[in-house]
Amino acid sequence: MPRLPLHLLRLVRPLPAQCPRFTPQRPVVQSALSPSFPAFLGRSLFLTRSLLPAAPDAHPFAPSMLQVRHRSRGNEYQPSQRVRKRRHGFLARKRSVGGRKILARRKAKQRRFLTH
Repeated sequence: MPRLPLHLLRLVRPLPAQCPRFTPQRPVVQSALSPSFPAFLGRSLFLTRSLLPAAPDAHPFAPSMLQVRHRSRGNEYQPSQRVRKRRHGFLARKRSVGGRKILARRKAKQRRFLTH
């Protein structure tokens, strides 16, 4: 099994000195939550945070460490009449030198439609 670099190892497992034990300063009030809700989750934010790194996907950087194996496809072309006319329309061709050359070539070929 490959060894993890130290900076990644610190993200996964906190050092014992940085994670003091849970000792409540005042008595813990029983939560008004439902009985099926675990009592320790309502006691302290620190306690729940100290339990989170034990789960493999609980760390905030865990999803970013996963490898992306696929990408959604098929959503590149979303047709819009306005954008098509703005980019390839007659007025856009007339506006630039290159566009006027395109219009001249298409006229010379006697194209039925010069532009979109």
